[in-house]
Amino acid sequence: MSVLPSKIEQFLTFLNERNEVWSDRSQELGIPTSALTEWTNLVSQANIAFDTAGKARNAAKAAVDAQTVALSNVRKATANIIRQIRLTADRSATPENIYILAQLPAPQPPSPRPAPAAPTDLRATLNASTGNLIIRWKARQQAEVVYFVSRATIGSTGTVGPAELVGTVGGKSFTDEDLPAGAAGFQYTVRAQRGKVSGEPSSTLVVRLSGGGMTQSIINARGKDVRIAA
Repeated sequence: MSVLPSKIEQFLTFLNERNEVWSDRSQELGIPTSALTEWTNLVSQANIAFDTAGKARNAAKAAVDAQTVALSNVRKATANIIRQIRLTADRSATPENIYILAQLPAPQPPSPRPAPAAPTDLRATLNASTGNLIIRWKARQQAEVVYFVSRATIGSTGTVGPAELVGTVGGKSFTDEDLPAGAAGFQYTVRAQRGKVSGEPSSTLVVRLSGGGMTQSIINARGKDVRIAA
């Protein structure tokens, strides 16, 4: 195991602590005068180089800090000037000429927001005491989005009537309190809308009633009726 420390500061401390002792007791320690003289000079050079490097590191850090502050200040000032140029362009009858003169790109019109996604995972719950159907679904809740719930009635012979709008809600559930009597079941779809932008409709939830109970399934994108729950 080496007795010489590997870290620079500890190594220099090791040298400086032994410099005087080795010089004063060189004969007792058996150190030749020429070797001691060379070693003493090298220790001195190492100390000077370490101090110089430390000062250089401190100067470099100060320079980097000054650069960071200077760039931050000029960035803020440049952003303020660009804002003034944009205000001038907004007031101009030919704003494109202002941007050409300033050698700046003209702002692009904002991209239209995408239509709301189709609701998914429609489910129905039958309230046995009231006879109402509660329709629930999943959707990424977005500001200003409303949901339009449409229902088609399934007759006793299995014939499906036209879909009609039966509710508009801001949440992700709808209670159908006006079910036509004598129907064998119902088909529900839900569509999300934000302002005038309407999304795609959900898959169709098929609810069949029999003997006071209920079964439900989903008509998927391929038109296939998939049983999901009783």
